[in-house]
Amino acid sequence: MNRHRRRVWELGTGLGFLLTIVLTLVMGWRQTVAAQVRADTIRLHVLANSDTIEDQLLKLQVRDAILAALPATVTGATTPREAQQALQCALPALRAAANRTLLDAHSGQTATVRLETFAFSARDYGDFVLPGGDYTALRVELGAAQGHNWFCVLYPALCVSGATAEYPTRAENALVFGPYEVRFALLDALRGL
Repeated sequence: MNRHRRRVWELGTGLGFLLTIVLTLVMGWRQTVAAQVRADTIRLHVLANSDTIEDQLLKLQVRDAILAALPATVTGATTPREAQQALQCALPALRAAANRTLLDAHSGQTATVRLETFAFSARDYGDFVLPGGDYTALRVELGAAQGHNWFCVLYPALCVSGATAEYPTRAENALVFGPYEVRFALLDALRGL
């Protein structure tokens, strides 16, 4: 009986160790894919002047003006680098569109528009999920920029009306558009028999 317990304990320990290794590898792979997603994504981040209803509505008007002013070189970019370069060139026009919207709304605010790296928490948009971390972002600050923000994804074009976008790899698409699923090849093969 003692020998039987020992074998069960050894088997349990071995399986536990194997499971630990598999889960570590899966989590390492997930972190690698999440880093790829962050590198392949450019976000739009609009911060309202304050949390008053007027400022929050103005934030949405500026968002719409920014999206409408995006040049085709941004929405048609085939790499994040192309999109980033196109956005850098478009900054003066985007700033002008935001400030024109503020002026048309008879607001005394001004807009600051810049491209920068910014930390975002993980976000579920309903149709897709983005992991947390540092992303390149087109950041639009209205007035004091002390209000709630609005953000989405400019590249790949996930917040541009009518756009359909994908990430370059299957793994990134699986992580972002989910459902994310951990599967074991051996079990899949056995189920196929």
